[in-house]
Amino acid sequence: MIKNELQSEPAQPEEGSNNLSSTEFEDQQEDVKEEFKEDFIQNLNNFNNGEIVKGVVVAVTPDSVFIDIGFKSEGEVPIKEFKEIPSRGDKFNVMIVNIENREGRLVLSKRKADELVNWETLKKSYREGLPVEGKVIERTKGGANVDVLGFKAFCPLSQLDIRKITDIADYIGNKLLFKINKIDGKNNIVVSHRKYLEEEKRKNIENFFNTKRPGDIVEGKVKEIVNYGAFIDLGDFDGLLHNSDISWRKVNSTRNFLNKGEIVKCKILSMDRKSKKVSLGIKQLTPDPWGKFLEKYEKNKKYRGIVTKLTNFGAFVELEEGIEGLLHISELSWTKRIKHPREVLKVGDEVEVMLLDYDLSKRNISLGLKQVLPNPWDEIDVQYPVNSKIKGKITRITKFGIFIEIEEGIEGLLHIDDIAWTKPSKKVLDSFKLGQNIEVLVLDIDKENKKIRLGLKQLTENPWETLKTRHPVGSVVTGKITSITDFGVFIKIDEDIEGLIHISQLSNERIENPEEVYKLGDEIKAVVVDIDKDKKKVTLSVREYLNHLEHKEIEKYLEDNEKDTGTFSLGSVIKLNNIGK
Repeated sequence: MIKNELQSEPAQPEEGSNNLSSTEFEDQQEDVKEEFKEDFIQNLNNFNNGEIVKGVVVAVTPDSVFIDIGFKSEGEVPIKEFKEIPSRGDKFNVMIVNIENREGRLVLSKRKADELVNWETLKKSYREGLPVEGKVIERTKGGANVDVLGFKAFCPLSQLDIRKITDIADYIGNKLLFKINKIDGKNNIVVSHRKYLEEEKRKNIENFFNTKRPGDIVEGKVKEIVNYGAFIDLGDFDGLLHNSDISWRKVNSTRNFLNKGEIVKCKILSMDRKSKKVSLGIKQLTPDPWGKFLEKYEKNKKYRGIVTKLTNFGAFVELEEGIEGLLHISELSWTKRIKHPREVLKVGDEVEVMLLDYDLSKRNISLGLKQVLPNPWDEIDVQYPVNSKIKGKITRITKFGIFIEIEEGIEGLLHIDDIAWTKPSKKVLDSFKLGQNIEVLVLDIDKENKKIRLGLKQLTENPWETLKTRHPVGSVVTGKITSITDFGVFIKIDEDIEGLIHISQLSNERIENPEEVYKLGDEIKAVVVDIDKDKKKVTLSVREYLNHLEHKEIEKYLEDNEKDTGTFSLGSVIKLNNIGK
């Protein structure tokens, strides 16, 4: 047993030192005992049961911890009152439970000391509104039980956090700071973590607006990404980072630049203390690239850039971070008919372009891709001179003609009027097919408007030039009916030439409907009445042909009659007039 007490037995005199008489020695021993008794009583008067004192651990056994509080003997504390086994020299507050037990030892309690100290601390925190630490120990109806300095307190579910709680199990075992809402005895304590968080939030917000200014650089976490930007968590409130302030580049999607949970540095652009709103910017951490645009770029100069976006009307090319220009679809190629930029470009391509124009006030740049390449139209008339024969492939057939590709990207138009010498019709296009190779003649080149006129009929002799020689006016022609209209019929008189017989010239008799008299394919003889080479019209007449036959018959009758009689008679003349009637 460990002791720290004075021996109560009187000391015996050593042999040979008997300088005092027996009576004197006994008197001296009585004095010592009286002095010890007075000191012991005085020491006891310094300590009271229930008093809390500080002591030092002097020994530790499996069952007890011995603590020196400055008393005549060490006090004993059950080891189970310690959460962790202490070490020699550790200091603790303990309560004096009993000055002396049956074994004459000082009885101490750490648990009771802690409880008393903590209870006073708890009441003081409640009075002064100070936070206390507590551990969420279990779920209970309507909230959770919390161990606060060894006392069980209740925290309502709504007071456990500022944000909405989805699972209270996430909080069990966590140590949090609480504000005490209510104390009504040791068994009725109500606490709030939410209240602590709200007060801390207010303090931190006020501190932010008291210490920060526009232009300061702050660090925060990307809390939420929205269509127009992102909210940055600055600790206890959010700042807005707008899309237009994320990068000098054009920001079409915030998610291409930021990730949720990412830590970013921002510059404070503006602060509204009343509404507690802060606008942030990232691009403002670097210089505006447009500030030195005129020092680096000139019109009609070539530069390299990266394709960042494709649209129906063109492509956007970034010359450097924050400086982007439009490459219009019309500026992609000198020759190709491009329907969408994806035919020649893709996002990420590095291209050489020419700076065509810019507007610094609007930060717009016009770029050209074809301008960095030779223009084939500059030498088109040398490569394909007018009146030269060329071969090409049919790429498109329209109601007004045929487009023929001479070389990649360069097309010429074979107009329907230049396909055949005859009057054009819809059927003339039916003999052509897409992809068909064809030989044509270059008729005209318009370099400025990038147009080439081609001809097919010009490869053969113009039948209209010699038509009057082959079929002079007054001559009789034979042809098959090719079409019937309400105003007459057309007959084919040459391989490529048709003539019109008007309804009034179809017979000596009146005809109301040509289809009642004629049908397609009928062969007709008619007289050439007129040829208009410029208008490519041939006018024919069956009536003239019939009249021509009558005159022939009259001439033959008179000739025969004269041979028989040698004279003309009145009756002969009358007969002639009645022929054909």
